[in-house]
Amino acid sequence: MLYASVVIIDMSEIDDFADYGGLLFELKRIGIRDGKEYQIDNAGDLLMYYDAYEKCKLILNRFRAKAVNLSTA
Repeated sequence: MLYASVVIIDMSEIDDFADYGGLLFELKRIGIRDGKEYQIDNAGDLLMYYDAYEKCKLILNRFRAKAVNLSTA
């Protein structure tokens, strides 16, 4: 359970770089920062702390990004 507080967010449904950048801008706007609350892995998916995910899950849903390791996401 080392990574129990980390949410893996699948970004494969985001169609282009403009939408991906728009999502990252929206996260930054509400105070979710790269390197602090989330990181981008080699596949382009987000690894995010659960607390940060709770703050921004509506934004992520709007961009069709889905958490893959949460049963209630």
